[in-house]
Amino acid sequence: MTEDELIEKALREAGVFPPSVADSHYGDKAIMTRGEIIEKTLREMGMLLPSEQDAQSSDGPGSLSGVITQLQRRLPYGNIKTCGGFRHLNATCCDTCHTFQPHHMMKVIDLADGSQAWVCHDIECALYPERYAEFQDWLRTSPAGKMLSDICRDDGGPGN
Repeated sequence: MTEDELIEKALREAGVFPPSVADSHYGDKAIMTRGEIIEKTLREMGMLLPSEQDAQSSDGPGSLSGVITQLQRRLPYGNIKTCGGFRHLNATCCDTCHTFQPHHMMKVIDLADGSQAWVCHDIECALYPERYAEFQDWLRTSPAGKMLSDICRDDGGPGN
């Protein structure tokens, strides 16, 4: 099976299959479906299924099925705004949020218009500047924040 076929199979088994899984340009969309976000997240994490047996044998929180399950729990149904929808803010996405455990690092936030968005910390801070100060304080004072700051410093993310 090809890489795309393996991902499609895993998404179908989990009950999630985005209609545009074969479209290589959907990642630039400002609005995506839950399934599209799950598929994009798996790709950005580099989570590929080497074989069907491996997919069936690993059900932990860091496994493919664990990541899909967590994303299904966190993401709302319907169309979801993404970081791509906020380019007008001239904020740069945090590579760490998108690729290092995005099922934990990315956030679903409520927007002023009543819709929801799936965004990284940098986009959230650009949307809500008051949260930026809170986030910076957390980076400086908490052990987890200090560790994230060190990680982000390496990729130009929010800890700089």
